[in-house]
Amino acid sequence: MEPIQVQVYAGVISSLIFSVSNIFMIRKAYKTNDLKSYSLGHLALSNLGNLIHWIYISSLPFGPIWFLHAYYSIVTALMLYWYFRYKDKRVMDSIIKPVEVMLTPIISCICGCLNKIIDQISKDMKGNRKYLGISSPFFKSGLN
Repeated sequence: MEPIQVQVYAGVISSLIFSVSNIFMIRKAYKTNDLKSYSLGHLALSNLGNLIHWIYISSLPFGPIWFLHAYYSIVTALMLYWYFRYKDKRVMDSIIKPVEVMLTPIISCICGCLNKIIDQISKDMKGNRKYLGISSPFFKSGLN
């Protein structure tokens, strides 16, 4: 096995492990509405770090790293939202409800635009794996 293949396998496996670990965290937080064990400083800095990291990610060619970082950004933003949402429901309802009403159309618009971009990219690719920066054996089928 070539060294580059070992690196690719390690990257895919570690990404899957980190992604699945976040699913358990999100599921527990959603079911219990209890985020007392989470540090506000950690959640806030994680979101700030993700925001700054997007500057770097945007300089890379569109590819798997974009999806991975989008996933992490959504998870940390959701955890921060839930942290405030469930901390003191009476106080937070008066703050969050207007923000939800304001952000819902914006988020819908962003999701619609992202869907159009992804559709266009998939049409443009026509099986060109190099466009996504993918040369792994994992992606040799299914992109045509």
